[in-house]
Amino acid sequence: MPRRYSMQTRRRASEEARTRIFDATLDALVASGGQQVTMQGIAERADVALRTLYNHFSSRDELLTAAFTHHTAQTRAAIEALDVPDAAPEHQLQHIVEAYYARYEQMGPRLTVLLAQRDAPELDEQIRAIRRWRRTLLNSVVERAHLDGRLAVSATAALGLAYTLTSHAGWRTLLDTLDGDTAAAPRAATEALTSALFHQRPGA
Repeated sequence: MPRRYSMQTRRRASEEARTRIFDATLDALVASGGQQVTMQGIAERADVALRTLYNHFSSRDELLTAAFTHHTAQTRAAIEALDVPDAAPEHQLQHIVEAYYARYEQMGPRLTVLLAQRDAPELDEQIRAIRRWRRTLLNSVVERAHLDGRLAVSATAALGLAYTLTSHAGWRTLLDTLDGDTAAAPRAATEALTSALFHQRPGA
């Protein structure tokens, strides 16, 4: 039993160290403005020995790829776990907006760095999968509103607008207009989408 406990403890410590290294990698990229970072700089930021870093990753490129994939996979898992409530389309859309904006806020500048990367096939596929999932979620809401006769615009226009406002770029643009008020952003996005996409209910 002590041996098994020791193995589990070492495995958990190793996973925590890798996560700390991944966080430090993206934070180093953010601090450098997306420019080149060194293994030494990442090791210092992660508070690990350079030798330890090389024990996990043989090169800077391998580390960058692993860090990108790790964080993008986390985002994908968080989004795919999103459970849209059985409610009116307006409320479903609000739920989706709030979930995505919360994730964008949580990731902060790290997500900007991730999305700015090029020539990383694994990362590109993860990002495409996240976008496909968001499109699927939004399309389900739009289709329901269309069937209920609630859409004030075409389904294509509704999906395009909802997709744009729930994107990371849409979130950042909205934040700029709101002076960085992250609490107001989801409310503003939901209000704009509800007003633009749906007919007002009688008596509303």
